[in-house]
Amino acid sequence: MKFIKINLALVVIAISVYGLITKVFLYGLIPSLLLGIFIAIIGIEEFKNKGRNSWGMFFIPVSLLVIVVALFSI
Repeated sequence: MKFIKINLALVVIAISVYGLITKVFLYGLIPSLLLGIFIAIIGIEEFKNKGRNSWGMFFIPVSLLVIVVALFSI
């Protein structure tokens, strides 16, 4: 999981920096979608480690919202 989180974070940062430098925001959907997946992974880990009374109960719905908004913004 740690490897996946690091790779997702690096890809999100790389695509976002590319968009800011070149001012081509055509690929703005990809970082949003990957960020939603990243938040979902963090939520699942929190839910597994600390149970129901953790930030996982907040991160999972937020990640679903981010993914749905990213998919509908096509």
